[in-house]
Amino acid sequence: MNIIYSLFYWNQNGRYVFSRTKFVTIVTFLVCFVASLTTPPFLFPVVMGAVIAIPVFVVGFIIHKTVKIDSGFYEGDLISDIKHFLFYWHNSEFELSKTKFVTVAFILVGMLAGLSTVISGGSAGFAMAYNLISLFFAVPVFAVGFAYHKIKTRGNPQIETAKVSEPQIEKTAKPIEANIELPAKSTDHMAAINGLKDEFDEKERNTRELIRAKFAPPQITYDRFITVVDNCSKIFNEHYTSAVNLINFASEDSERVENEIESKINVLKSLIGKMDELSSELAISMSKTKDDDIHVVLDDMEDLISTIDDYDN
Repeated sequence: MNIIYSLFYWNQNGRYVFSRTKFVTIVTFLVCFVASLTTPPFLFPVVMGAVIAIPVFVVGFIIHKTVKIDSGFYEGDLISDIKHFLFYWHNSEFELSKTKFVTVAFILVGMLAGLSTVISGGSAGFAMAYNLISLFFAVPVFAVGFAYHKIKTRGNPQIETAKVSEPQIEKTAKPIEANIELPAKSTDHMAAINGLKDEFDEKERNTRELIRAKFAPPQITYDRFITVVDNCSKIFNEHYTSAVNLINFASEDSERVENEIESKINVLKSLIGKMDELSSELAISMSKTKDDDIHVVLDDMEDLISTIDDYDN
């Protein structure tokens, strides 16, 4: 997936924005490459594609750096982003564009005519000519339609660029410090709980690093994973704080308190176990193309969090 983002997206303000420049550059290279396939020598199609595509990229890159035209209306899904770029205007919402549809139709006709020329053994000149003729009709159509669209939508609100930042974990209350000497059994409980806290913090930190390496923002998958980890951390800290306060201030002779502390410890262990499973599956998935096992573990974590929430309420 990182290759896809490198090929088709700009990294802008901490998020990936679909790059029309990169998309057009790649399409230009492919069209020129196909149109030149019948022309020897062997590397000529590659050279021809690069000679035409590189200036396209340079111009687009300069525009990208000097004019703020890349807005945050793309979703981080390549197929959806290409569809919206080719067939929709981007205002306060997506609006299907007849202008773009006709423009793309002209271009496709030229590309198909050029491809049929190559398949039939025709020269690269004829194949390129078909593409240039299609552009001769497509460009004026787009220019007129674009001008009309701008006049019609003048003053309408535009989609603002979304600012993506690392989700903030809701802070839970810190344990209340006790100024009394704890009995031996309570001291053992406290050491066990603090050990679980240290273990969870380390696993949470590792899991977040793996999620960032596996899923680049603004993917919906990234948001889902981070949200689950945030919720897991929030619930762990709540139960950790509650357990520490019980140890510090509840009566040591109360069987009910003892059972409650044991229950909190079991919850903490369950959350650590699920975080460990998720971290392991993420590490394994780095060498796989499918993420089925990761999503199974994630579903289990969501179910566990939901169960704990329902029990607490």
